[in-house]
Amino acid sequence: MLTSSVLDLLKKRQLDAILFSSPKQIIYLTSYGGISQTERDAFILATEKKCYIFTNQLVSAEIKEKIKGATILEHTRSKPFAKNLADVIKNEKIEKVGFESNNLTVTEYLTLTENISSRFISVDLSTIRVIKSESEIEQIKKACDIAKKAYNLTCEKIKPGITEKEVASIFEIYILKLGASLSFPTIVAFGKNAATPHHHSDETKLKTNDIILMDFGAEYNSYCSDITRTFFIGKPLPEQKKALEVVQTSQKLAVEFIENALKEKNEISASEVDDIAREYVIEKGYSSIPHSLGHGIGIEVHEAPSISPASSDKLSKGMVFSIEPGIYIEGKFGVRIEDLYTISSAKLVKLT
Repeated sequence: MLTSSVLDLLKKRQLDAILFSSPKQIIYLTSYGGISQTERDAFILATEKKCYIFTNQLVSAEIKEKIKGATILEHTRSKPFAKNLADVIKNEKIEKVGFESNNLTVTEYLTLTENISSRFISVDLSTIRVIKSESEIEQIKKACDIAKKAYNLTCEKIKPGITEKEVASIFEIYILKLGASLSFPTIVAFGKNAATPHHHSDETKLKTNDIILMDFGAEYNSYCSDITRTFFIGKPLPEQKKALEVVQTSQKLAVEFIENALKEKNEISASEVDDIAREYVIEKGYSSIPHSLGHGIGIEVHEAPSISPASSDKLSKGMVFSIEPGIYIEGKFGVRIEDLYTISSAKLVKLT
């Protein structure tokens, strides 16, 4: 439960403890996927030697059964979370507590600081999950395989007259039948709707010779996949075909850049990878890609590292990330191809 990345962060920031509040971080630390994404089912306080889980009566019995190696404290109306936490901090003589500033609410922060005299320090926890274990990568690969199978089955049902929402629903049903859940709401975009990168699927009906963009993923054992495909019903227009070929080539150039760089060094600048694909798209006469070239993926669909022009991240062994160039022509169509990759033993491995 106390991973090396957590222990390293405690030491680096000279903290006595870290308070974890986001469900995704708690799932990562405990490998327990029953944490609600909308309710505050649990908090974790991690010190160098101990781990405390604060939870409520609704889930405490299951947490006690599923999670081992932690001290589990149940908060009640008479002894709320802040009081439970204050007692632990006092007993452990904790003076500096790191907290997730991008997750803890203002109300929660004020309640804690009013009841606890220890110093609360904002910490960036985005890096503790950036390097995946072999087991984590296997879960992501399984999520990719499930999404691919559901996608192939869904494509068999696609024909002119079907709506975007119907395609998204068919895909979701297959995901559930295959023993997974959605990692995010499926994007299905026909024709000019594909020009909006994060289009919300609607009642638009598919026409012959339409372009189709699908951005989809599965969540399996709490780990996510994220894939985008662009294809056609009928014959593509020359400008659509050209855009797709440019996107495919830009992705290929980014992949080749990483593969060649890995032969010489262990870390690769994420911004340089973005530059390779982005510059090619611009060179071919299109405006710049309106989003980052890629992002990390794991328990969350978007996590570190970031592959973007402003990124200071380095790509290295154990990271899992997307490469997803796109071209969008307002009022006409959009094209995006997204695949997931990991760096393993100085090699780039495609997971999708």
